[in-house]
Amino acid sequence: MHDFGEKVFAIIGKIPRGKVLTYGQVATLAGVPRAARIVGGILYQRGLAARLPWQRVINAQGKLSTYRVGMGEEQRRLLETEGIKFDKAGALDLKRHQWWPPPKMLKGWEVSEETAFQIEERLGF
Repeated sequence: MHDFGEKVFAIIGKIPRGKVLTYGQVATLAGVPRAARIVGGILYQRGLAARLPWQRVINAQGKLSTYRVGMGEEQRRLLETEGIKFDKAGALDLKRHQWWPPPKMLKGWEVSEETAFQIEERLGF
């Protein structure tokens, strides 16, 4: 699995119901840490057609960035059906809903132990 888009799809496809990852986390797990916007572009262009749980990818503030492209209400509705609640500012509780893949999955995605450790430290996993 060497194509960035394929890695993005593989990662997003594994996010469990009721959990989320940020665009930046997906980019980092896919091997290009500063490509959060590219992840958003891939989801916008091919996410619906790929039948991915695209709604489970949010911004680093715990909010939805898809309002800009007319999909915010749909994303929120889908996440709420999974049990995710939003506060008055439109954010979800990242500490409660943020997901981190198990070590075996990280290894399959070729995520280095150093990168995984750094992310785990930042997230408090």
